Amino acid sequence: MINTWGGRALCIAEKPELGRAVAKAIIGTHKEESGVIDGGDLCVVWAYGHLLTLAEPEEYDERYKDRTDENLLPVFFDDWRHVPPPDLRDPKGKVVGNNKFKRDRLKQIGDLLKRFPTVIHCGDPDDEGQLLIDEILDYFNYKGKVLRVRINDNLPDNIIRQFQRLEDNSKYRPDGNGAYARQMADKCFGVNYSRLASIRAKRFLALGRVMNPTLQLVVMRDLEIEQHEKKKYFDVATDIKIGEQTARFRLKPADHIGEDGKILDAELAKDIANSLKGRSFSSVNFKTTVKSVAAPLPYNATELQADMNGRYGYSLNETISITQNLREKYRAITYNRSDCRYLSEEHYLEAPKVMQFVFSNIQARYPVDFSIKSKCFDDTKISAHHGIIPQATTVDISEMTEKERAVYVAICERYIMQFLPNVKKRVCSGEVVIEEGKLLYHAEEILEKGFTEYFREEKERLLTPIFETGSYAGDCVESNLEEKETAPPKRYTPKTLVKDMCGISKYVSDPEIKKALKAKDEGKEGENGSIGTVATRGIVVDRLLQYGYLEMKGKALVSTAKGRALSFATPENAKLPDVTAKWWLIGEDVRCGRASVNDIMHSVVQEFQEDKKTAFLNDSFSAEVQASAGYGKCPVCGGTVLKGKSKNGGYVWYCSSWKNSGCDFRLYENAKHYSDEIHLTDSKVKKLLAGSQITETLTSKKGVPYKAKLKLKIATVGERHYSNFEFVDFYNPKKTKRKGRGD
Repeated sequence: MINTWGGRALCIAEKPELGRAVAKAIIGTHKEESGVIDGGDLCVVWAYGHLLTLAEPEEYDERYKDRTDENLLPVFFDDWRHVPPPDLRDPKGKVVGNNKFKRDRLKQIGDLLKRFPTVIHCGDPDDEGQLLIDEILDYFNYKGKVLRVRINDNLPDNIIRQFQRLEDNSKYRPDGNGAYARQMADKCFGVNYSRLASIRAKRFLALGRVMNPTLQLVVMRDLEIEQHEKKKYFDVATDIKIGEQTARFRLKPADHIGEDGKILDAELAKDIANSLKGRSFSSVNFKTTVKSVAAPLPYNATELQADMNGRYGYSLNETISITQNLREKYRAITYNRSDCRYLSEEHYLEAPKVMQFVFSNIQARYPVDFSIKSKCFDDTKISAHHGIIPQATTVDISEMTEKERAVYVAICERYIMQFLPNVKKRVCSGEVVIEEGKLLYHAEEILEKGFTEYFREEKERLLTPIFETGSYAGDCVESNLEEKETAPPKRYTPKTLVKDMCGISKYVSDPEIKKALKAKDEGKEGENGSIGTVATRGIVVDRLLQYGYLEMKGKALVSTAKGRALSFATPENAKLPDVTAKWWLIGEDVRCGRASVNDIMHSVVQEFQEDKKTAFLNDSFSAEVQASAGYGKCPVCGGTVLKGKSKNGGYVWYCSSWKNSGCDFRLYENAKHYSDEIHLTDSKVKKLLAGSQITETLTSKKGVPYKAKLKLKIATVGERHYSNFEFVDFYNPKKTKRKGRGD
């Protein structure tokens, strides 16, 4: 294309996928060397997300290394400076993570900036994408010309079109300022509340703007379940014969008879049921319509995480990690952290080509019809990204792990659904108005299965009589009483929790705060007054588990004693979603130039100074946190066993004395017992550390599975200690002993 930027320019993209797509569309075929594609007039390089982070307090002043002196709080710095990310270390002090790689990449971009008079800012077209590149330019004090290109779709024609619309970057700087303001406020909030809580609990605690209300959601749900008082209520089911058919109606009691739509008085319900028997009705009204049900939209990151957790039990972060591999290792899918479920018109035109690759990759074919245009194809609803769909590339799914394959196929199937017919069904609603309320009827009949013939997303209802729209006469031939009990709400699962984080505004009572939360998400499908982002929600839930504030019980997320103690002690203003709404309102002022980038942070400092007077001072708070922090006594030295992240992924339970005494006790989430893998959980670890046994399925030498009882065994080799499992007995639910191991 024609050079629209003048002279030579360095294009800095936010991610490798976008950088390579820009190079392919604008430069053509050129060799990539060390993550740089140089095409003469245009040189393309890319970041890997944020390459800079806000400095730690001790980088400003060594006094802040002391995390035990609350007189140093609050900690905050105007225009909090960005620095290269430091190394992350595991409990043994070994460096983990890829921060050295990020530092090297940052230096590489800095060296390139010296060579180019013009930069084309190619961050994502949202405020976070704006900040991500701006902070690099500011860090290196870049003085050249900066142009902005905003690309929300990696299709070549779209990229070329956007490069013909280059604008001055200063126009979009205010968006980045809004993100910077929130970034500083988040840092200020986390540092101060975490340090204050840790000092007063005499144990490390982590708090955060999104973590706190998320924890509060689970704690309040658990309390609601535990405090639920079952109430008996009575349904009145009435069979009405209309012509040759009989339909079952249910009574919706009038307000003066029922409480919350339920009849609690057994005698009253019995009298109503008896009074209906033999009664004739001259006006039984039915309305029957044909309803068309479209396939669900393509995935965004939240929907994909929730679906994979519900279908396969994958953790939220696990799904993101899998999709990262699908995108970077296999180039199989589009951007995996998208918050959008819509696709562009150009995606619709490209669908026949993409589908050929999809069918070949998953080795299956479906009767897709490209004349069907799903409502997902809508340019007006695409935000910074578009829905997650398969790429038009050849992928050998046999090379994938089982989990990678499952997620990739799910993404492909959701894409295929967009070109299959809708479900068509007849929906019949009936109503009889009586003095005691209304007798209601509902029935459905599937006319055409549509996409559910191949992908069963919707359960078929039991077929019951369907009546044409109109008014009929009928006679009550039977009326029965059904005794039921009110049920508490269901426990959260990772799937339902992340969904509630997308619409937390429904729990907000203040109408102004609710309005602000919803305004923040205007135009975002599936986001309705949310906290966190699609990229961070899974991380937040994972951290709540890692810190021991939540635990998994089966598929349910349950608050721990430690989590509850922290939630109860946290000031109201610091654990409500209102914080996000208030920050957004100030952030809008920052973007419009009515407020300073430091104003959100100053509001945090002001509230913290008030909270500091009373927060976390409850006499029982420290004792409750300390009592609930450990998983048991270390079998090597008697210290407290804690839980953390393993450098190899998953969790590790380790001795709290490792720093002082060098105790090397470790238990890994996926531990080995000879050739078998034992998946450990919090409850299993507590049993093992208490000297109890756990039951696991093992495999004999002949490859036959059997259940065995195991207990913890510590082996000593020289000065090293190794954790293993000792076989105790076969597990026999009838408690009849068997000898030997059956090998």
